[in-house]
Amino acid sequence: MLSTSRSPRSGLPMKASKHRNIVIAVSIIIFLLIIIAAVVSAIVISVIRGTSSKSGSSLVYYSGSFRVLNLNYTEDYKRSSSLEFQSMAVQMEGFIYLIFNYSELRSEYKKVQVVSLSPGSVIPGFVVTLNFDSSMSKNVSVQGIFSESMRNTNTAQFNIDKNSLQLTEITYDVAQNLLNSIPGYTNVRTTAQSTSQTVIDCGVGGPLIASKIVGGTDAALGTWPWQASLHLNGNHVCGASLISNTWLTTAAHCFKSNKDVNAWTVILGTNHLTSGSGLSIRTIVIHENYTSGIVFNDIALIELSSPVYFTQYIQPVCLADTLTAVPDNSSCYVTGWGTLTDGGGSLPSILQQAQLMIISTSLCSSSQMYGAIIKPSMICAGYIEGKIDSCQGDSGGPLVALQSNNRWSLIGIVSFGYGCAIANKPGVYTRVTYFRNWIAQKSGI
Repeated sequence: MLSTSRSPRSGLPMKASKHRNIVIAVSIIIFLLIIIAAVVSAIVISVIRGTSSKSGSSLVYYSGSFRVLNLNYTEDYKRSSSLEFQSMAVQMEGFIYLIFNYSELRSEYKKVQVVSLSPGSVIPGFVVTLNFDSSMSKNVSVQGIFSESMRNTNTAQFNIDKNSLQLTEITYDVAQNLLNSIPGYTNVRTTAQSTSQTVIDCGVGGPLIASKIVGGTDAALGTWPWQASLHLNGNHVCGASLISNTWLTTAAHCFKSNKDVNAWTVILGTNHLTSGSGLSIRTIVIHENYTSGIVFNDIALIELSSPVYFTQYIQPVCLADTLTAVPDNSSCYVTGWGTLTDGGGSLPSILQQAQLMIISTSLCSSSQMYGAIIKPSMICAGYIEGKIDSCQGDSGGPLVALQSNNRWSLIGIVSFGYGCAIANKPGVYTRVTYFRNWIAQKSGI
């Protein structure tokens, strides 16, 4: 009886026991299948997430090229580290940006980077990144929209063979291989740095064509990435030059009427006067010996409230040091949004650039020109016959020269002149080499 009484408690009859074993086996198999399915799902999700973390769930890449008919290929374009390659690449990137900005894909455009320059006139190879919103269909003809926009866009800088456009969608891995083919160049020009960013490079830019410019011309986006516009209560008043991620140089006389940092903003990263967001200013440092009457020591420094991120359109200019030679009759460039005629008038909407010649101090301080007004802290640039010059609204902006290291250095700051583009009255600039130690003392640059 005890044995019989225990049986139901300790087990089932043999037939029921076999049935239970089958149920248990099936349950184990189902459980194992569930685990396997979960593992497989996790692996798939991991792969998908890994892909998304690389490319972004909505990022799409395109490889493209086109032929520029009015440019001549040089051997310097073979090296992505050369100034010639970088300068041309910035020009091309600015042009492609404009193409997208005036197309239906302006909201989807993220960035472009030139990865090669090939012969055949000049053929830039580039990678475009677009960001398609998850709610938006990608079934749009990116090639068709880009091609149509290019046909409808005219530019004085480039004569594009409109039938040469090639644009093909590529994978993330292919895009990265292309971009990584120029690692040093990529890091300098397109990588956003942290707030503790230091200057990786400087003076990368310059005009598209190095031959002499007869008059001021429109500057393409990214040509002079250190150029800034100083706005007083929302209106352009002066120019300035970015020398680090927090400091700019300008003219002291720009602040003659208002020194309140809250009234000023700095515009960077654009060649268009009405575009760009205003950056706030923390400090304005005016040279302690500045005199407004005869305009001595006409230099000031601006410290931004927070560091700016470097992009292909925002880069610092190199500072000429105290030993930098600025030979007489050597060429240089001045840029700004100043008036195009003496005595006022409207400001140009597009940044202007002009090539000038350095005029010797002995000639500039002669009775033929400015006489005793010219001091060692000043440098003159322009032409004896006039015609090309900086003007009102250019004050504080950069005068730069190409140095032997193939980088552009800031050699002058637009200061004053008698009229604009008048014979024997060239522009007078604050000589940066004279104030190099003062800049270092005040800014640490």
